[in-house]
Amino acid sequence: MHQVLPHEPEKQASLGPGNLLTTEFLESLYRGLDRAPRAVLLPENVLACTSDLLAWWTPPRRHPMFFSEGAEDRQAINGATFPHPALVWKVQRGGLFLRALDISARPKPETKLMVAPYWNTAVDSGDVCEGDMRRPKHTDIATILEWEEGFFNSLFTHPSGIGKLTSHPGGFIGLWTELANKEQFPSRYLVPCGQTLQQFVLGR
Repeated sequence: MHQVLPHEPEKQASLGPGNLLTTEFLESLYRGLDRAPRAVLLPENVLACTSDLLAWWTPPRRHPMFFSEGAEDRQAINGATFPHPALVWKVQRGGLFLRALDISARPKPETKLMVAPYWNTAVDSGDVCEGDMRRPKHTDIATILEWEEGFFNSLFTHPSGIGKLTSHPGGFIGLWTELANKEQFPSRYLVPCGQTLQQFVLGR
């Protein structure tokens, strides 16, 4: 432990010689930092929650999507409203991960997940390349909607990594061109990702 020595005119402050910490000091520090965690009521859509991880699921919904400038086919559907599958979201250490569900029901640990059919989302891990995405400063129950809106309101710009995002014969653009302004996402176009919910949450 070092005392901060006051600075002289035109000089920066400096640290004095170090002194060993005492057991009494460490015990008082521990008592000062020890706080009972505040109880939080978990919504039904939350699947897992720790100090550095939050996982939840959302049922199918309709939401606009926005695409970066490029070929005419993506510009033709830019800003349209699309049906989306049920999704499983995970935020861990500030990073967003995403998988899809082929059923509209709360998943169980053994539920097999599907690849989230979106650009900017890695097929193998579900890791979302956030790009221009507006993300919350904190990760807790109160910021779930901010994560969802930040994802859907960002620009979808490119495939992330190697692998199939969808089984649609027209690929990614073909899928979303067909679904523009439709009501329901057809689960037949989802691709298995080789993970169960438990594996996804645990990062395996």
